[in-house]
Amino acid sequence: MRTIVIDGGDGTVSTALTAIARVYPADRLPDIAVLASGNTNLIANDVGFGLRGMEAIRRLQRGAAMRSSIRTPIRLSWPETDRSPVLGLFGGCTGYARAVRIAHSPTVVRFAPHDLAVGFTLLSTVISLMFRKSRESWLSGEALRVETSGHAYDGNSFMFLTTGLSKLSRGIWPFWDAEPNVEGLRYLDVGAHPENLSRATAALLCGRAPRWLRRHPDYVSGRTDDMILTTKSDFVLDGEVFTPSEHEQMRLERGPAFRFLHA
Repeated sequence: MRTIVIDGGDGTVSTALTAIARVYPADRLPDIAVLASGNTNLIANDVGFGLRGMEAIRRLQRGAAMRSSIRTPIRLSWPETDRSPVLGLFGGCTGYARAVRIAHSPTVVRFAPHDLAVGFTLLSTVISLMFRKSRESWLSGEALRVETSGHAYDGNSFMFLTTGLSKLSRGIWPFWDAEPNVEGLRYLDVGAHPENLSRATAALLCGRAPRWLRRHPDYVSGRTDDMILTTKSDFVLDGEVFTPSEHEQMRLERGPAFRFLHA
């Protein structure tokens, strides 16, 4: 099969990519066309086909030359376990996993579907930071050890994010390249009780990373082909929640390169 069409949101896309990677050799993967129709469509916003329904099918059937983009998903695995690896394109743990649990609560899912659920999650987080008791709980973060490229550091993390995408929705981009010309998965780790959090959030929501932010020790961003995370936190990958193993370790690697088609 030379082309596979995935009609759905982020969770459907990551599940399909995982299944495809288990069957196809890495050097003979089929082209992928993503038709956005799910609750969250971060992946489609970056590498979506651009058309939906029968219009998309007819365009693909004509077989004319199309634009394309290459992306390497995150490959999430659990060392020293028999759990099968999964692929995805946007994920995170510590504070991000906590925020997603709010978004997945029955109240939010029932009364604030789709983009409203994301807005409700952000609003709830902001409100939590306004009150002393909940603010301390959020800002204290969770223990996280990060090992990458021969470098390791640990401490408490307010929020950890990683992606294989090249852009997110609405101009948001919370990553920057600490080392130019380095390829791999992008990641951001925000330490517990980060200084200037409001200022940093405002900049990253606009896709900017000013010099002071790049140099601040509370905000660490970069790229890597392979990293080990040690934490008790759940890891959320494209909306799906994965619990840690008894060893509390997860491995994040660059997955196989997929070619995404654009109408």
